[in-house]
Amino acid sequence: MADSRNNQQEDPLHSPVGGEADVESLAEDITSRQITAQTYGGDPVEDRLKRLKDIITELESRTEASERGQDLKPLLQEARSSLEIVEKQAEKGER
Repeated sequence: MADSRNNQQEDPLHSPVGGEADVESLAEDITSRQITAQTYGGDPVEDRLKRLKDIITELESRTEASERGQDLKPLLQEARSSLEIVEKQAEKGER
């Protein structure tokens, strides 16, 4: 949100938690498409495992951070299911 007094963007570090500047500037979107890309993408299995674990950690944090975090539970479950798939790929020796 712009500060109309001097026409500058609101500082996300000093905006209220959950405020417009906070969400838009600091929270990175995680989508189902990104999770699917890590599940079946062409990158090495080790890289995809790491990225999926990072996604799960981030989604868990967001889920616990606020009441609205519960809306992310289906996406979190999708990420966990994808991690299981990639772990099976790794067990089979897929690269």
